[in-house]
Amino acid sequence: NQEVQREKERVRKKLIYAIAMLAAVYVTAIVVFHFVEGWSWEDSLYFTTATVTTVGYGDLVPHTYYGRLLTIPLMWIGIAVGLYAIYSIQEYGRANLDRVAEHVDNIRKRHLGKK
Repeated sequence: NQEVQREKERVRKKLIYAIAMLAAVYVTAIVVFHFVEGWSWEDSLYFTTATVTTVGYGDLVPHTYYGRLLTIPLMWIGIAVGLYAIYSIQEYGRANLDRVAEHVDNIRKRHLGKK
């Protein structure tokens, strides 16, 4: 039981780390595009989201040399960190599946008990 709790704590820390990394990538990219490209904060957020999620609408693109140059690592790093965050979320969900199953059982018992 103690080992299970240790594993849950490890997975929780991993999830927090993944979210913090994703937030760091986002904040860094938003600030960079705001100042390098001269975009508004909203446009910088929009472009960063479109790039990291690989949507890439193309309606907003960097026009400066440094903006284009910095977009390349954002693509690679953003995709990698985003996938790591998604993996960490699903791992956290699996580690806490017993709690979810218990909650579903309680709901089922209450629902069946009312009939």
